[in-house]
Amino acid sequence: MANALMFTGLYPLVPWAVRHLRREQPGSLRGALGEWAMSMLVSAARPVGHLPLPGARARGPRPVIVLHGYAMNRANFVVLGSRLSRAGIGPIYGFEYWTFGRVAAAARQLGWFVDEVRAATGADSVDIIGHSMGGVVGTYYVTLAGGDGVVANLVTLGSPLHGTDVSAPLGHAGRELVRGSKLITRLGAAAAPTTTKMTNIWSKADALVPGAAQKPMVGADTILYDDLGHVALLGSRRVAREIVSRLAK
Repeated sequence: MANALMFTGLYPLVPWAVRHLRREQPGSLRGALGEWAMSMLVSAARPVGHLPLPGARARGPRPVIVLHGYAMNRANFVVLGSRLSRAGIGPIYGFEYWTFGRVAAAARQLGWFVDEVRAATGADSVDIIGHSMGGVVGTYYVTLAGGDGVVANLVTLGSPLHGTDVSAPLGHAGRELVRGSKLITRLGAAAAPTTTKMTNIWSKADALVPGAAQKPMVGADTILYDDLGHVALLGSRRVAREIVSRLAK
Protein backbone atom coordinates (compact mmCIF):
# COMPACT_ATOMS: atom_id res chain seq x y z
CA MET A 1 0.00 0.00 0.00
CA ALA A 2 2.72 2.47 0.98
CA ASN A 3 4.65 1.71 -2.21
CA ALA A 4 1.54 2.25 -4.34
CA LEU A 5 0.91 5.63 -2.74
CA MET A 6 4.49 6.71 -3.40
CA PHE A 7 4.78 5.47 -6.98
CA THR A 8 1.46 7.01 -8.03
CA GLY A 9 2.26 10.31 -6.36
CA LEU A 10 -0.80 10.20 -4.08
CA TYR A 11 1.89 10.67 -1.49
CA PRO A 12 3.25 13.32 -1.26
CA LEU A 13 1.20 15.38 -3.74
CA VAL A 14 -2.22 14.94 -2.09
CA PRO A 15 -1.05 15.85 1.46
CA TRP A 16 0.91 18.76 -0.01
CA ALA A 17 -2.16 20.03 -1.87
CA VAL A 18 -4.38 19.73 1.20
CA ARG A 19 -1.99 21.72 3.38
CA HIS A 20 -1.53 24.25 0.57
CA LEU A 21 -5.31 24.80 0.37
CA ARG A 22 -5.44 25.20 4.16
CA ARG A 23 -2.79 27.92 3.82
CA GLU A 24 -0.47 25.95 6.07
CA GLN A 25 3.25 25.77 5.28
CA PRO A 26 3.64 22.76 2.99
CA GLY A 27 6.79 23.90 1.19
CA SER A 28 7.04 24.55 -2.53
CA LEU A 29 5.68 22.38 -5.34
CA ARG A 30 9.30 21.82 -6.37
CA GLY A 31 10.00 20.50 -2.89
CA ALA A 32 6.96 18.21 -3.10
CA LEU A 33 8.22 16.81 -6.40
CA GLY A 34 11.62 16.21 -4.80
CA GLU A 35 9.87 14.39 -1.96
CA TRP A 36 8.05 12.26 -4.54
CA ALA A 37 11.35 11.33 -6.17
CA MET A 38 12.90 10.37 -2.83
CA SER A 39 9.79 8.39 -1.88
CA MET A 40 9.96 6.38 -5.10
CA LEU A 41 13.66 5.75 -4.48
CA VAL A 42 13.13 4.28 -1.02
CA SER A 43 10.20 2.22 -2.32
CA ALA A 44 12.30 0.83 -5.17
CA ALA A 45 15.08 0.03 -2.70
CA ARG A 46 12.79 -2.01 -0.45
CA PRO A 47 14.26 -5.42 -1.52
CA VAL A 48 17.67 -4.14 -0.40
CA GLY A 49 16.32 -4.30 3.15
CA HIS A 50 17.05 -8.03 3.11
CA LEU A 51 20.78 -7.30 2.76
CA PRO A 52 23.21 -5.80 5.30
CA LEU A 53 23.03 -2.03 5.41
CA PRO A 54 25.94 0.14 4.25
CA GLY A 55 28.12 0.61 7.30
CA ALA A 56 27.44 -2.84 8.71
CA ARG A 57 31.20 -3.33 9.06
CA ALA A 58 32.11 0.24 9.99
CA ARG A 59 34.02 0.81 13.20
CA GLY A 60 32.95 3.97 14.96
CA PRO A 61 32.42 5.19 18.50
CA ARG A 62 29.35 2.96 19.06
CA PRO A 63 27.00 0.66 17.16
CA VAL A 64 24.11 2.53 15.53
CA ILE A 65 20.61 1.04 15.33
CA VAL A 66 18.23 2.54 12.75
CA LEU A 67 14.43 2.27 13.04
CA HIS A 68 12.20 2.66 9.97
CA GLY A 69 8.78 4.29 9.84
CA TYR A 70 5.26 2.96 9.37
CA ALA A 71 4.91 0.20 6.74
CA MET A 72 8.53 0.62 5.65
CA ASN A 73 11.76 -1.29 6.25
CA ARG A 74 15.43 -0.68 6.94
CA ALA A 75 16.19 -0.07 3.23
CA ASN A 76 15.05 3.50 3.93
CA PHE A 77 18.45 4.03 5.54
CA VAL A 78 20.64 3.01 2.58
CA VAL A 79 21.54 6.62 1.68
CA LEU A 80 21.93 7.87 5.23
CA GLY A 81 23.80 4.73 6.26
CA SER A 82 26.29 5.23 3.45
CA ARG A 83 26.99 8.78 4.56
CA LEU A 84 27.35 7.82 8.20
CA SER A 85 29.77 4.99 7.45
CA ARG A 86 31.93 7.25 5.27
CA ALA A 87 32.14 9.60 8.25
CA GLY A 88 33.36 6.78 10.50
CA ILE A 89 30.03 6.09 12.22
CA GLY A 90 28.96 2.51 12.85
CA PRO A 91 28.58 -0.40 12.67
CA ILE A 92 25.01 0.18 11.54
CA TYR A 93 22.21 -2.28 12.29
CA GLY A 94 18.64 -2.15 11.00
CA PHE A 95 15.88 -3.05 13.45
CA GLU A 96 12.71 -4.44 11.86
CA TYR A 97 9.45 -4.28 13.82
CA TRP A 98 5.73 -4.84 13.19
CA THR A 99 4.44 -1.34 12.48
CA PHE A 100 0.78 -2.40 12.70
CA GLY A 101 1.16 -3.33 16.36
CA ARG A 102 1.62 -1.44 19.59
CA VAL A 103 4.48 0.99 20.06
CA ALA A 104 5.14 -0.43 23.55
CA ALA A 105 5.58 -3.92 22.10
CA ALA A 106 7.99 -2.63 19.46
CA ALA A 107 9.96 -0.77 22.15
CA ARG A 108 10.23 -3.95 24.21
CA GLN A 109 11.52 -5.86 21.18
CA LEU A 110 13.94 -3.02 20.50
CA GLY A 111 15.33 -3.48 24.00
CA TRP A 112 16.05 -7.14 23.26
CA PHE A 113 17.71 -6.18 19.99
CA VAL A 114 19.88 -3.58 21.75
CA ASP A 115 21.02 -6.27 24.19
CA GLU A 116 21.91 -8.57 21.28
CA VAL A 117 23.92 -5.85 19.52
CA ARG A 118 25.79 -4.97 22.69
CA ALA A 119 26.61 -8.62 23.33
CA ALA A 120 27.78 -9.14 19.75
CA THR A 121 29.98 -6.03 19.67
CA GLY A 122 31.06 -5.70 23.30
CA ALA A 123 29.78 -2.12 23.34
CA ASP A 124 28.55 -0.56 26.57
CA SER A 125 26.00 1.58 24.73
CA VAL A 126 24.46 2.18 21.31
CA ASP A 127 23.10 5.11 19.31
CA ILE A 128 19.60 5.04 17.82
CA ILE A 129 18.22 6.89 14.79
CA GLY A 130 14.48 6.63 14.26
CA HIS A 131 12.50 7.94 11.29
CA SER A 132 8.81 8.78 11.70
CA MET A 133 7.14 6.06 13.81
CA GLY A 134 10.61 4.60 14.45
CA GLY A 135 11.50 7.74 16.39
CA VAL A 136 8.42 7.25 18.57
CA VAL A 137 9.47 3.66 19.28
CA GLY A 138 12.98 4.82 20.16
CA THR A 139 11.68 7.61 22.40
CA TYR A 140 9.37 5.21 24.21
CA TYR A 141 12.29 2.84 24.81
CA VAL A 142 14.54 5.58 26.17
CA THR A 143 11.99 7.41 28.34
CA LEU A 144 9.59 4.66 29.45
CA ALA A 145 11.17 1.24 28.88
CA GLY A 146 14.62 1.32 30.45
CA GLY A 147 16.73 2.55 27.54
CA ASP A 148 18.13 5.62 29.31
CA GLY A 149 21.90 5.20 29.55
CA VAL A 150 21.95 2.10 27.38
CA VAL A 151 21.37 4.51 24.49
CA ALA A 152 24.02 7.21 24.28
CA ASN A 153 22.29 9.27 21.57
CA LEU A 154 18.73 9.15 20.26
CA VAL A 155 18.04 11.06 17.03
CA THR A 156 14.48 11.26 15.68
CA LEU A 157 13.63 12.33 12.12
CA GLY A 158 10.15 13.60 11.32
CA SER A 159 8.68 11.70 14.27
CA PRO A 160 5.15 12.54 15.55
CA LEU A 161 6.28 12.75 19.16
CA HIS A 162 3.33 15.05 19.89
CA GLY A 163 0.97 13.32 17.50
CA THR A 164 -0.21 13.83 13.95
CA ASP A 165 -3.60 14.40 12.32
CA VAL A 166 -3.20 11.94 9.43
CA SER A 167 -2.52 8.58 11.10
CA ALA A 168 -5.97 7.55 12.38
CA PRO A 169 -6.88 5.34 9.36
CA LEU A 170 -3.65 3.33 9.72
CA GLY A 171 -4.81 0.74 12.24
CA HIS A 172 -3.97 0.46 15.94
CA ALA A 173 -0.49 1.93 15.63
CA GLY A 174 -1.89 4.84 13.65
CA ARG A 175 -4.48 5.54 16.31
CA GLU A 176 -1.72 5.57 18.94
CA LEU A 177 0.05 8.33 17.01
CA VAL A 178 -2.96 10.66 16.75
CA ARG A 179 -2.74 13.91 18.69
CA GLY A 180 -4.09 13.52 22.20
CA SER A 181 -3.91 9.71 22.29
CA LYS A 182 -2.99 7.93 25.51
CA LEU A 183 0.43 7.06 24.08
CA ILE A 184 1.22 10.61 22.97
CA THR A 185 0.01 11.99 26.30
CA ARG A 186 2.20 9.53 28.18
CA LEU A 187 5.26 10.36 26.09
CA GLY A 188 4.67 14.07 26.62
CA ALA A 189 4.54 13.59 30.38
CA ALA A 190 7.67 11.41 30.54
CA ALA A 191 10.68 12.76 32.41
CA ALA A 192 13.75 13.72 30.43
CA PRO A 193 16.38 10.97 30.33
CA THR A 194 19.27 11.49 32.73
CA THR A 195 22.00 10.10 30.46
CA THR A 196 20.77 9.67 26.89
CA LYS A 197 21.17 12.74 24.68
CA MET A 198 18.15 13.34 22.47
CA THR A 199 17.91 15.28 19.21
CA ASN A 200 14.57 15.87 17.47
CA ILE A 201 14.78 16.83 13.79
CA TRP A 202 11.70 18.12 11.97
CA SER A 203 10.79 20.19 8.91
CA LYS A 204 8.07 22.78 8.40
CA ALA A 205 7.58 21.40 4.87
CA ASP A 206 6.84 17.87 6.12
CA ALA A 207 3.27 17.23 4.93
CA LEU A 208 2.74 14.25 7.25
CA VAL A 209 4.35 15.51 10.46
CA PRO A 210 4.65 19.30 10.11
CA GLY A 211 7.57 20.34 12.29
CA ALA A 212 6.00 23.64 13.30
CA ALA A 213 3.19 21.70 15.01
CA GLN A 214 5.57 19.56 17.08
CA LYS A 215 7.01 20.49 20.45
CA PRO A 216 10.54 19.57 21.58
CA MET A 217 10.76 16.71 24.04
CA VAL A 218 11.96 17.77 27.48
CA GLY A 219 15.75 17.90 27.47
CA ALA A 220 16.10 17.38 23.71
CA ASP A 221 17.96 19.49 21.16
CA THR A 222 15.70 20.56 18.31
CA ILE A 223 16.53 21.16 14.65
CA LEU A 224 13.77 22.57 12.43
CA TYR A 225 14.22 22.86 8.66
CA ASP A 226 12.03 24.88 6.33
CA ASP A 227 12.17 22.85 3.13
CA LEU A 228 12.53 19.08 3.61
CA GLY A 229 9.78 16.53 3.08
CA HIS A 230 9.04 13.62 5.39
CA VAL A 231 11.07 11.08 3.41
CA ALA A 232 13.58 13.66 2.14
CA LEU A 233 14.91 13.92 5.70
CA LEU A 234 16.51 10.52 5.10
CA GLY A 235 18.35 11.65 1.97
CA SER A 236 19.45 15.12 3.07
CA ARG A 237 23.16 15.86 3.34
CA ARG A 238 22.37 18.57 5.88
CA VAL A 239 20.57 16.10 8.12
CA ALA A 240 23.41 13.60 7.76
CA ARG A 241 25.96 16.23 8.83
CA GLU A 242 23.92 17.08 11.92
CA ILE A 243 23.70 13.41 12.87
CA VAL A 244 27.42 12.84 12.32
CA SER A 245 28.28 15.82 14.52
CA ARG A 246 26.40 14.18 17.40
CA LEU A 247 27.30 10.54 16.98
CA ALA A 248 31.01 11.14 16.35
CA LYS A 249 31.52 12.25 19.96
